Amino acid sequence: MQHSQTYPSNNSIIKAVTNAEQQEINRFLNRDIFLIRHLDWFIISDWIGHQPFLVEKHNDHIQAVLLAVPEVREAAWIRLFGVKQSIEIFDAWTRLLIPAMHVLEASGIYQLAALGLTEWFIQLLIQSGFEHGNDITILELKGNSNESTPLPAHFEIRTMVAEDLADVFHIDQMAFTPLWQNSLAGLSNAFRQPGVSTVAVSHGKVVAYQISTGIGIHGHLARLAVHPDHQGQNLASVLVLDVINRFKRTGIERITVNTQTDNKPSLTVYQKFGFKSTGEFIPVFQRPV
Repeated sequence: MQHSQTYPSNNSIIKAVTNAEQQEINRFLNRDIFLIRHLDWFIISDWIGHQPFLVEKHNDHIQAVLLAVPEVREAAWIRLFGVKQSIEIFDAWTRLLIPAMHVLEASGIYQLAALGLTEWFIQLLIQSGFEHGNDITILELKGNSNESTPLPAHFEIRTMVAEDLADVFHIDQMAFTPLWQNSLAGLSNAFRQPGVSTVAVSHGKVVAYQISTGIGIHGHLARLAVHPDHQGQNLASVLVLDVINRFKRTGIERITVNTQTDNKPSLTVYQKFGFKSTGEFIPVFQRPV
């Protein structure tokens, strides 16, 4: 879709967001509106110039905005949806979702997903054909872990450096299905956050990594992946134990991690080190494009 293309709808105009509208979008998102923002490493302005990032305007005033730019090939997430409280939510959602789906289809995207972060958004997703797939569970570790995991022979754990990101991106692509992959830009943004990022290296080659963030006394293990050729060698456990120890040495008292409820290998690793469910779950909804 070209930036100049518009979709007249119900006396409103639906169009692609442009750089000139960045401040206007920011002001709109800071108002008292119905708002959903995806959990990722990007800021909204990162997506201007990419599609689908659509806004609905009436008399040159923003009524609603929808962002679903794909980060990787084949799959996309709803990254942002905001609508004025005076507007009928489902109608505004539908007016934006339909052209967004057309853009995704033309781009070769076959899967669209969204996090059910609020009840009203869950209802929108269900009414528009999204189906509940699985859930993201939140685990936490308080105190120390009593487990120990030996480092396999011919491996070392070291701090990640920017030059590792190309290898980290390759591992991420190999370890996850498209829906759960991160782009190089996303991984780079995560790496730049305050925290602890490490890699497992074998014969000079990066074969596994983890990226964690830390604020105050709270640490969060944000990303962990092992190259398929090296899975089953306890590298995930070694990386988890290493980051736990690094966090504890800096005064971190609580560490959290998120994973899918059907990701049994990950759950096994985290639970081995004492991570326990907080009882919080985020439902994941999907629909074909």
